[in-house]
Amino acid sequence: MKKALIIFATLLIITSAFAFEKGTMNLGGNASLSMTKADSDDETETTITIRPQFGYFVADNVCIDGIFIFESASYDGDAVSAFGIGVGGRYFFNKIYGGLDFQYQSMSMDIGPIDMSVTAMYMQPKIGVLLPMSSNVFVDLGMAYQLGFGDYGGDGSGANEASDLSFNVGLQYFFKR
Repeated sequence: MKKALIIFATLLIITSAFAFEKGTMNLGGNASLSMTKADSDDETETTITIRPQFGYFVADNVCIDGIFIFESASYDGDAVSAFGIGVGGRYFFNKIYGGLDFQYQSMSMDIGPIDMSVTAMYMQPKIGVLLPMSSNVFVDLGMAYQLGFGDYGGDGSGANEASDLSFNVGLQYFFKR
């Protein structure tokens, strides 16, 4: 019993040593650039994604996030771009986190004769781990699964049943005022 109590106390101290305290702020996000060709004679499809976020710890290890989304894809004169905002939350255990985001996105499509604007809502559960680069800066390795819900708005119609699994690498900076 004494050994178990010592192990529990040690784990509690170690866990609290890596806790993010209430009032801590977080700037971070991820970005990507992708260039794809179906074959050597084909045009290049270029996709740029930027997803900055701002977080505030409302309690120890509990962060509320504001999320911004920009995605742009172009291929042979066709273009698709999306802008979005979202709110979410993450719970941290040491440097591991799990969370959930809710996002609203507006997408503009100019593909051949099709020129339309569509809005949609998404829910995105996510998990990740932070790898320290310094005492306040971390590499964020994460995974997210975006699920559409509700109906498409704007020029779109029908149920939003879209889904997207992504593996992300980003940077996170944590600071206190």
